[in-house]
Amino acid sequence: MGKVATVDQKLARQLYVIAVQDASWTPATVCRRLGWGSDEYVAAVQVLSELGLLVRTTATPSGWACMSSESALGHLLAADASRVDALIEQSTRTRDALVRMLTDFAPIHAQRVSGTQAVLVEGTANIAAALEDAAQQARDEVLTLRPGRGVPQHLLEDGLARDLRVLRRGVAMRAVYLTSSAATPEIGPHVRELRRAGGQVRTAVTLPHWMIVIDRHLAVVPATGTEGQSAAVVVYDPSLVEVFRVQFEHAWTEAAGFGRSDGPGDESDGLTDRRHRAVLRLLAEGLTDEAVGRRLGVSDRTVRRMVGELTTRLGATSRFQVAVLAERADWLSPGTGDIEQYVREDSGEQAPEG
Repeated sequence: MGKVATVDQKLARQLYVIAVQDASWTPATVCRRLGWGSDEYVAAVQVLSELGLLVRTTATPSGWACMSSESALGHLLAADASRVDALIEQSTRTRDALVRMLTDFAPIHAQRVSGTQAVLVEGTANIAAALEDAAQQARDEVLTLRPGRGVPQHLLEDGLARDLRVLRRGVAMRAVYLTSSAATPEIGPHVRELRRAGGQVRTAVTLPHWMIVIDRHLAVVPATGTEGQSAAVVVYDPSLVEVFRVQFEHAWTEAAGFGRSDGPGDESDGLTDRRHRAVLRLLAEGLTDEAVGRRLGVSDRTVRRMVGELTTRLGATSRFQVAVLAERADWLSPGTGDIEQYVREDSGEQAPEG
């Protein structure tokens, strides 16, 4: 039995070396490279998955994401602590796994990052694996800037699933989305799902680039890859991580908050945002600036200013697009922009009783 375990451990180590270096590996490429059959491959995957060094994902060609020994170690210890009274035998197996991990696998990952303050990651699969590993390490807070459109649907789904797993562990999350992206049918539902799960979300008209900061100890930012490949840099240097954290905080401060109805501002923002919502509803009805002004009892100049503000916040290029993007973002849902209520409150009238 011990001899078989030693052989499986050696196979697992060979697979881990490949997985750390290139997340685009597949079972076929590994077997060709190492001269394995299916039995050797299955045995290696079983060892690594039991140790938490490989976890299931749909973001890589192999269906597995490679975890750092630090991430796997933390999860093994956490799982062990929560079940220690009921699973004494499992505790023993876990301690054995830690010994094997520290002896055989930790040096591989440590060798990759030792003496470096940043690691360049190239290729979609490798970036996805790096993001998964970063999320596994999160303990206190995740900060993200999310400007882009055009992200493939499966990557959006994987990203949302990753975010929800982080939130379920009790980790705080703050995200700033590009306003025009958050209003799209592809991204809007993800934003609302993230908020329902406890994530804090704001929107900004412009963002410098996408970015993730984990617990002040690492950041993931975009980079220029070779031969047109997508690329990212995983930053470990504390001073650089702090620079990216401050950049996020600046974007967060400047961003607009989402209210309960995903509209501009909170319900508590007062008359100004009720006025904006009323303007949005009248624009959607096709009224001119002059007609909107007469309906709300404000000047044409005030209406034009508010339309300009809404255009900027939504990232729109025309009055027509303002109404379209507001509808997509669910800013015109029933209960928002009550015109008659706004007119009553602005004029000091009391709402009728009954």
